[in-house]
Amino acid sequence: MKSVILIVTFLFANLIFGQINHINDESGTFQIGNIDSPFLRVSNQSGNKIEGSIYLNDNWEQAIIIDEDLKKTTVLAKFNTYHSEIEIFKDNNSSSLLPVPGLNVTLNEKKFVPILLEGKKKNIFGEILVEGKNKLYKVYDVKINKAPSDARLLNIESTDRVVITSKLYYEKNGNINDFPISKKDINETIDSQIIKSAKTERLSLKKEEDIIKLFKLANSG
Repeated sequence: MKSVILIVTFLFANLIFGQINHINDESGTFQIGNIDSPFLRVSNQSGNKIEGSIYLNDNWEQAIIIDEDLKKTTVLAKFNTYHSEIEIFKDNNSSSLLPVPGLNVTLNEKKFVPILLEGKKKNIFGEILVEGKNKLYKVYDVKINKAPSDARLLNIESTDRVVITSKLYYEKNGNINDFPISKKDINETIDSQIIKSAKTERLSLKKEEDIIKLFKLANSG
C-alpha cells in the first residue's frame, strides 16, 4: 500500500454529516451525504508525523454501483477503512455513499455491501467474500503503531504509522457475527457441515483462504 502522510488539514475537514442527497440519472439511484467525521490523530499533541493511509486505494478508481432495481452507475471511488465507508467523486465533488439496503459496489475487484454488525446502530460497507446461503464478510479497520516514546532521545524519527486491519464475519439466522477464533467457539457456532468439510478437505478454519473455500463448498452442496 502506498504510504501517504496524513496532513492536518485533512484531519479537521468535514466534521459532521450534512443533508442527504439523492443522485438520479439514467443508470440508477443512490444516496450520498458528507464524508464522515475525519480520521482522529491519535498522537494528539506529540508532534509525531503520521504515515500510511486509511484507504484501500489511495487514488480515485472506477467503481460500479448497483441499486436495488439492479441499475448500474459508474463513479470514481475510494474505500475508507477507518469508517468502512465508500467515498465517491462525482460532478467535481467528493461525498460519502450511504450504505442503504439493496446496494452493492464493486471497487478494485472487491464487492462491498451494506451490513449491520451486532450492537451497532447503523450500516457500514463490508466486503462480501462468499455469497449464497452461507455468507462470509470481511470488515476493515485501522490501528496506529505509535512511535516509541523515547524516539527523540534515541535520535529516531517520531513517526506514527497507520496499519489497515481486517476481521471476518459470517451471517447466521439473519445476524452478522464475528467469525470465531477458538476451537470451542467454532464447534459451538459454525455449521457442523462446514466443520466436517474442513476435516475432509484438510482445510483450516483459522486461515482466510481456507475459510472462503469451505463456505463456497458449503453453498455448493
